[in-house]
Amino acid sequence: MERQILQENNRKKHIAGLDSLRFLAFLMVFLFHSTKVFYFGFLGVDFFFILSSFLLTYLALRELEVNKSFSQKNFFFRRVLRIFPLYFLVLIICLWLLPFLGNLVGLETQLPERPWLFWVFLANYENSPYILPLKFLWSVAVEEQFYLLFLILSLAFRKHILGVILGLAVAYLLYFHIDAYFGWQQYKSVFFHLANFSFGMLGGWLYFKNFQNPAATFISLFISSLLLYFTAYDHWFFNIILSAWFVSMIFFTEFLFRKIPTNPVTALTEYLGKYTYGLYMYSGIVIILINKLPISDMLLLAIPIKLVLIFGAAYLSFHWFEKYFLKLKKQFRGE
Repeated sequence: MERQILQENNRKKHIAGLDSLRFLAFLMVFLFHSTKVFYFGFLGVDFFFILSSFLLTYLALRELEVNKSFSQKNFFFRRVLRIFPLYFLVLIICLWLLPFLGNLVGLETQLPERPWLFWVFLANYENSPYILPLKFLWSVAVEEQFYLLFLILSLAFRKHILGVILGLAVAYLLYFHIDAYFGWQQYKSVFFHLANFSFGMLGGWLYFKNFQNPAATFISLFISSLLLYFTAYDHWFFNIILSAWFVSMIFFTEFLFRKIPTNPVTALTEYLGKYTYGLYMYSGIVIILINKLPISDMLLLAIPIKLVLIFGAAYLSFHWFEKYFLKLKKQFRGE
């Protein structure tokens, strides 16, 4: 009976703690760009990739179980309605509005040499210098490229999903060594992050199959933490261990949120996590604007102000702009 209840709970779309982890990933990236001491905060982007592939895989398997099929068309349009409106709004602000404001207030607004790459979700291949807000968009480009790959690979999910996951991991290893040989150093390449995506997909599959063992989760967290400490960042093994650590954190957080009673802290992080996409997209704009003020060096004051303004922008954007597109997703539900 308990196993049946657990299985029913795991078939829910909302996974406990996932929104809080999204907010944590945003906070890592925000602190990386707002301070000089949170050096490894950029790894929050890797966490985003893992969270995304984890959830997409779980939902795809859930759809396969319920409908006996997975609609690539519905998946594509759901992603378009979620990602495109805000992405292009921020892109227009960065390429057109910010340069205009910059001329008025003396704000440096250097634009990329090939802005067309941003319009076609290839921003991760633009290596010229450009303003901070646009630097948040390369990860969205990587996500979109992964979505296309996910669409193709989903054709094999019913019978060969573990083979697909293994294939992505092998592709990562091959790319990493080719990348190292030629000295490309393309951290922003989608291939560099195949370790993130493959482990995220593995985590989604494990969660779907109810392979949730607290003891195994704690052991995985402990071992991966030790290995991370002793592994150099530029070693191919680092991405694999980091991905395993992040996946373990998903399972640990889900277990923790199911066991502890609802409290103000978890309620707040779950609430904020629902606005993570907007928080991430608007953060660069707010950061460069606040950095023009005299308070920018007063971190204890500047950081809370930035966070409040970013949340305000994300909240208004979600309810006054994005929500109208999100309502259309009902037409493309998989079940």
